[in-house]
Amino acid sequence: MSDVVRIQSNTRILKVFFFGIVVLLSFSCRKRGCMDENAINYDADAEIADNATCTYEPFEKTQMLTNICDNYIIPAYTNFNEKNIALSNSANGFSSDPTLDAFEALQQNWKDALLSWQQVCFLDFGPAAFVILNNQVNLHPVDTDVINNNISLGVYNLDQASNNDAKGYQALDYLLHQPGMTSEDHVTYFTNNANAMTYLTDVVDNISYWSNYILTEWTSSYKDSFKSNSSSESNAQGSSISNLVNGLCYHYESIIRKGKIGLPLGAFNGFSQQEMPELVECYYHQESLPFAIESVNAMKKYINGESFSSSENRLGLDDYINFVGATQNSSTLSSVINSQIDQIIDKLEQLNDPLSNEIITNKPAVTEAYSALQQLVPYLKVDMTSALGVLITYQDNDGD
Repeated sequence: MSDVVRIQSNTRILKVFFFGIVVLLSFSCRKRGCMDENAINYDADAEIADNATCTYEPFEKTQMLTNICDNYIIPAYTNFNEKNIALSNSANGFSSDPTLDAFEALQQNWKDALLSWQQVCFLDFGPAAFVILNNQVNLHPVDTDVINNNISLGVYNLDQASNNDAKGYQALDYLLHQPGMTSEDHVTYFTNNANAMTYLTDVVDNISYWSNYILTEWTSSYKDSFKSNSSSESNAQGSSISNLVNGLCYHYESIIRKGKIGLPLGAFNGFSQQEMPELVECYYHQESLPFAIESVNAMKKYINGESFSSSENRLGLDDYINFVGATQNSSTLSSVINSQIDQIIDKLEQLNDPLSNEIITNKPAVTEAYSALQQLVPYLKVDMTSALGVLITYQDNDGD
């Protein structure tokens, strides 16, 4: 190699070396820092992202719990109690003056009260869980043999667990919509059967007792502990968020998905999958779907932190899910949950009452609705709980 070539080669090497030094010095002089604008220590002057150093405000769990309590739970339980007061007044009015108009008003008040139950049924924690409220007011299927025996004997204790499936809204479903009887026949039946009229009013009074009990528990003491027990360090068992999430997941999975659709459809009937249409909610009224749809609609409002009486949207579980960055297939988990709920409502709205008949004559469509209900279970019970650090504390043997 000639001296000229050697000198040129060395010169190029030196240029590359000095260029690297300049770049390195330039890079090392640029300011590193947190470049996430959502962080407490966001550095507007930083030129190189070092987001591992970012720190964030904790999620306002107490604020979320306060919103859910004050703007959904208390108003919903208040409405539930008011509708049952109206039901009680209607039953007493019919008992005092058993006319056709009074009977039909009683039927309507029963329906209104049952719809109000759908708006609180998934609040399955705290006072409601303590007394197993669903078993007190809306256990189905109803046991008509026990009801008729109670009426025949005229002696019963509705506080006994053995009468749980002979009271509540589903007992009223049977009493107010007895097969083969017109409204006029019902009026005659209750007019001529004092024991039946007494049983009717006793069942209504029992529901009213429980709705008043739950509202009183929430407004007198439980709401304060619910708001304050946010367990800021974790969402451990016993914290309000753990109770709220477990109550929601349990009731959706076991009562809404399974009880309202899955069991009647036969999805849990072993290998045979034989339909059991008599297990639908409101079997005798022959209208089940409005109650199922209302329960899912109300649950969506609750998850999204909406006000009970309006569409005003504040902090809810959806915001908490977004805060922790939970995703599902590249979409935010909260949007996936909401989309799935919308799909469930759409599938249910495509069905026709009586649901007991639809299960037999249009089973594929009911199965589609059930599949949509089923798909929401892992989003809530697995993905949401994992993202929020909540341990499922109830047991089921469905196999999900």
